[in-house]
Amino acid sequence: MPIVIEEISPTFEKIRDEAMEFARKNDLDEVEAQKHLRRKLKQAGVALPPSMATDEEFKQQMKETEEFERNRRNKARTQNNARGGMAKKAQMMKGGMANGKMHMYSAGGAVMDNLTPAQKNMVKKMAAANKK
Repeated sequence: MPIVIEEISPTFEKIRDEAMEFARKNDLDEVEAQKHLRRKLKQAGVALPPSMATDEEFKQQMKETEEFERNRRNKARTQNNARGGMAKKAQMMKGGMANGKMHMYSAGGAVMDNLTPAQKNMVKKMAAANKK
């Protein structure tokens, strides 16, 4: 039995092409482009082809997409709040002179003059990265 491919009406193709061109020019996302196409088809009185979702199916898809996005945003918001918001950057402060050396203290109060030069460079790099 041969496969029957249903032909799409020339009116539908014309409206689809115009709607997609409009979507590209106005930088619409896929959902907005679909809404625009459906709106134009209804205005012209053109029936949806069998390959397109029915209005009920499209509404259900939209509802699921909106719920997914809402849950994703809420999850991200909850994760930020669980961490206490933005992490605070450790500040390096001059602690004064002791034994002829300048002391540097981090926010926790650790003395920096006991570090090797490599460790001091690493601390400076970390501080610079935290400032970004």
